[in-house]
Parts: sequence; structure tokens; C-alpha cells
Amino acid sequence: MRRVCLVSVLFILVIGWATAAQAGLTFIPNTYGLSAKSIGLGNAMTAVGGDYSAAYFNPAALGAIGVNQIDLNYLLADPDFTGGVKDGEEVEFDTANKVVLIGFTMNLSKLFKNEHGLGLGFDVAVDNNLKSFLNFEERRDDRGQFLRYGLSSVTMVTGLGVEILPQLYLGGGGYIMVKGENTLVAETDMAGNTKQEEIQVSAEPAIAPIVSIYAPVHPLITLGATYRGRGMAEFSDIDAATKALVSDSPLTQLNLVMGFKDGYVPQQAAFGVSVFPVKDLMIAFDLTWANWADFAEEIKDGDVVKDEADFETKDTYTPRLGVEYRAWRNLQLRAGYFFEQTPFVDPGLGDAAVLDNDKHAASLGAAYDVDFIPFMAQPLTVGASYFYHYLAPRTVENGDDVEYESSGSLHGVVGSLTLRF
Repeated sequence: MRRVCLVSVLFILVIGWATAAQAGLTFIPNTYGLSAKSIGLGNAMTAVGGDYSAAYFNPAALGAIGVNQIDLNYLLADPDFTGGVKDGEEVEFDTANKVVLIGFTMNLSKLFKNEHGLGLGFDVAVDNNLKSFLNFEERRDDRGQFLRYGLSSVTMVTGLGVEILPQLYLGGGGYIMVKGENTLVAETDMAGNTKQEEIQVSAEPAIAPIVSIYAPVHPLITLGATYRGRGMAEFSDIDAATKALVSDSPLTQLNLVMGFKDGYVPQQAAFGVSVFPVKDLMIAFDLTWANWADFAEEIKDGDVVKDEADFETKDTYTPRLGVEYRAWRNLQLRAGYFFEQTPFVDPGLGDAAVLDNDKHAASLGAAYDVDFIPFMAQPLTVGASYFYHYLAPRTVENGDDVEYESSGSLHGVVGSLTLRF
């Protein structure tokens, strides 16, 4: 009888451990942006160049860069969201993002004596003040959870742009995520004491492709188009083996293969145009399609938590608007806006219920070129943007006829320093 009880307890503990890991879906370029300029323009960057974030938004624009530059940015986002089962106790979500963003762009034309434009870019974003590399959300709440916000895994993007014709640039690159495998082994006695614990971890990069076109077809009009492939960070094939002992004699071995997925990024297609209706004024328009409809099935495959979630997702179309005005010779003022629908048609079932809302995002920013430093060969640019996310209040019913509510807002700032050489 004692052996049966021990086996039962161990099985319950291992199952509980397996379902305690819940992955977030925060991806810095999609949730916020990659630079003070891109955020200030509402990420309407598909037809806008001159910024290191082009490696993600349109790598073809890197072919038009004139000088090499290093960008240092720091982003702070402070959410205040609430939600949960209607008329029940609310979930309060206030996990802040403290992201260090670093960008590097290089004009390779002179290096290779290339008569056509050739540019290389690399971006990296690390959350939690450089402490969060691969983040899994370990807290679960049966009242629901905001999966598209929270601590993020590291973001790495690289891109290359080349001039084909004077009015046409092609680009390619990718963003890098992590796939890992983990094996856990332990022995335990009837008192719950463990020994001979072993852990084996391996990881490899998973690269999602980016291809793009950047076309300054007229001095007053630039067109752009970008395709970004699906990306997914995951821990797959986690083999947890626990050997039950009675008086140091093996009773049985419990094996449980687990798989968890984190950092899902849907495939996307973005189309943009930037125009200069008057001198010193640029207006940029973007429309981004995101293939979230495939998420519900892909994320459940091999994930013991989300396999029981039973939520439904849909594709989204996000319009973006950005405005930049050169108020004085060295000062640029920016404003941006975008509206993003929630891809979650319903919140799902049980402990994996998702709280997600339509989102209005607005931003204001400025940048100043400091050109009076005697020992600097190129101007040094300092910039900053403020951004605000408003989650439209939502009440939605799941398949068990349970109603969930969610709403909230987020304030954030990002500062930047650009060195050219």
C-alpha cells in the first residue's frame, strides 16, 4: 500500500511540475519596437531608413546607409493591467520590461570597393537589465494571464541590404531564437528526499528568415515591403525521470517527456510608404499582416500545458502611422500610432486561459544632432520617445461558458545615443 501511495504522490508531483511552466509571448520588436526612432514613429518603418532597427523592419534599407554607427538604447515599460473571471477576484499584472537595446550598422561599400550600396546591421535586445536570456513564465493563474506582455527572451536580429538599381534595394536576414533540450534525473525516497540529481541542457539557434524590398522611387516617395518568417523559441523533449526508492532499493522509475514553447512570433508581411508632402516633413504609413491563425495549433504540439488550453486565434491586420518633422536644423520631432487587434478569439480553458485585448498605441519622440563636439568627426545624436498602450476593455466567453474581463494601460519611455564613424 505504501508503495502504491508513493507512486501516486510522485506521479502527481511530476505532473504538477510539468504544468507549472507557462511560456510568455513577449517579443520586443513586435510588442514595443527596437529603437527610440521606430517607437516614436509607431513602428511604421517599412519604408523608412536611416535607423538600425531596419535590420528587422526592412533590411533592404541598410543598403542606403551612408556611415557606420553604434546605437545604445534603454527601454522601460510599466504596465498596469487587470482582468480575470467576470465578477471574480481580479488578476493584477504589472511586470515591467527593462530592456537594453544595442544596434550596429556598417556601410560595406568602401570595404569591398562596391559601387553599389551595401549595408550590414545587427540588433540585440536583452530584458531585465541584461539578466533575462531565455525566459519562461513559471506562474500560472486559473483566473487568466496576459501572455503577450512580461519578461522577454533575448532578441537578436541581423540583416544585409544591397543596392540593385538607384531606386531599388533588396535585403535579407533573420532573427535568432533558441531551441533547447533538457534532461532531468533524480532519485527520491518515501520521505521525499532526493539525491543523485542530474541535469543536462543543450541549446541551438533557430533562425527565422526576413526578406525585403526598399524602393525610393521618387525624391518625395519611398515604398517598402517585408516578409518575416515564423519563429519559435522552445524547450523540446524535456525528459524528467524520477526513480522511487524504498530503503535504497529501486521501486520504479517514472518517466515524463515534456515540451514547452516560448517566444512564438507569427509569420508577417508588411507594406509601407513614406512621403514628404512639404519640406522637412515625412509621413509614413504601414500595414502589417500577422499569421496568428496558425498559433493555436502550432503552440500546442508537444506542449503539455497548451495542449489542453483549447483557445482559438485569428490573423491580424495592423495599420501604423508615423510622422517626423525637422523643426530646426538639428532637431527632429516624431509622433506615431498603431491599432492592433487581439489574435485570441476566445481565452481558452482551465489554467491556461489567456487575457488579451485590442490595443491602441501612441507615441511621441524627439532627437537632436549634437555637432559641436570638437573631437567628434560625426554628429552625436541623442533621442527619446514616450509610448502609451491602451488595452480596450474586453469581455469574452470561453467554451465552458465562463466570462473573462481584461483591460489596462501601459506607460513607457526609451532613450537613445547614436555614435557615427
